[in-house]
Amino acid sequence: MTEKLYLDDAYIVSFRAQVVSTAPTGQGGGTVVLDRSGFFPESGGQTSDQGSIGPLRVVDVQETADGSVQHVVEGSLASAGVASGDTIECCVDWRRRFDHMQQHTGQHVLSRAFIATSKLDTVSFHMGEESCTIDLLGAGINDEAVSRAEDLANAIVTENRPVRVRTVPVDELDGLGLRRSVPEGVTNARLVEVEGFDVIPCCGTHVRQTGELGVIKVVKGEKVRGTQRVYFKVGGRAFGDFRAKHDILQALSARLTTSVGDVPAKVEKLVAEGQQSRKDIKRLSQKLAALEAAALAAAARELGTYRLIAHFFSEGDDGYLRLVSAELRNQPRTVVILGGGDGGVVCGAADGVAVDFTQAVVEPARAAGGSGGGKGTFAQLKLPQGVDVRAFIEEAAHRVQRSLES
Repeated sequence: MTEKLYLDDAYIVSFRAQVVSTAPTGQGGGTVVLDRSGFFPESGGQTSDQGSIGPLRVVDVQETADGSVQHVVEGSLASAGVASGDTIECCVDWRRRFDHMQQHTGQHVLSRAFIATSKLDTVSFHMGEESCTIDLLGAGINDEAVSRAEDLANAIVTENRPVRVRTVPVDELDGLGLRRSVPEGVTNARLVEVEGFDVIPCCGTHVRQTGELGVIKVVKGEKVRGTQRVYFKVGGRAFGDFRAKHDILQALSARLTTSVGDVPAKVEKLVAEGQQSRKDIKRLSQKLAALEAAALAAAARELGTYRLIAHFFSEGDDGYLRLVSAELRNQPRTVVILGGGDGGVVCGAADGVAVDFTQAVVEPARAAGGSGGGKGTFAQLKLPQGVDVRAFIEEAAHRVQRSLES
């Protein structure tokens, strides 16, 4: 069993240890087991530490069933000269460790704050690389509940309360007000206590004073399988989130030539104007499509009982081609092949016209590297850049014409 230094001192960043065993992983790295370790292994929702063992970079840490701490390292063990029996210098990535300490202690404070303000219990915790989450049991979470919990949590931060870690025999736990019970089989419980606020069994690494947390901020919430999931950030992560959002808001303020406080109103106005503009564009596009369809119909090629229309719109996109095609398909005996400057091709035929665009249009388009498809009397395709759309639809029109005449 590895002696776990991080349990007694979360602030340890360097130590010397003896290599107990090594093993290559077959992926250009290996695993190292030490007689003592300051590296926290992934556990209890907290991700593992990283750092270095001699010249090797530690990228993951896991605890095995026998209580050993296994360090996953990058690089060749043989080339680094790391072997069993060696005494070696080890170093924990302090920036990552302290970030984890902030997030985990912050989670304890925030979870207790949700209980105190809204009676919402935490049923799970996960620490991610960008943000952390707690899942709350209960349906009483809303913006007001979040604000109440945040206010209380940050009051505890401001008070700079001591955070103590101690080991207590399980028969002495009564009356301590634990937020969560001790797992079965545990004889001595490692407790993490935020003075006068929260006590819970926990194996993680934590700060010594709540003031080291800086700030606790909930960033969003969502419903997940009967629970309320809350995303939050603490300390350095919370400040980074504030800085990023502040920069975005300042950029929007400058772009909209308005004060920061007026950005929401300005955005709402722009959204409303955009929605109205889209409605106007749709209405005018339908009118224009009807006019262009009428002009195209008047110039259609007469093929006995059918009329064939092939036309290229230099500024037409897929949506506009569909509008024009729909207008023309409503006219009897009509077959239409339209192309746009963006590479779009739309084909259609009126009811009762015996035409299949598969061989005449779809297969040649795919042979040219295009996408999309169709069946029977309708097809919609996209030709790649470099294909002459105008020439393509003319050739397609000739193929369709031969098909109709035969």
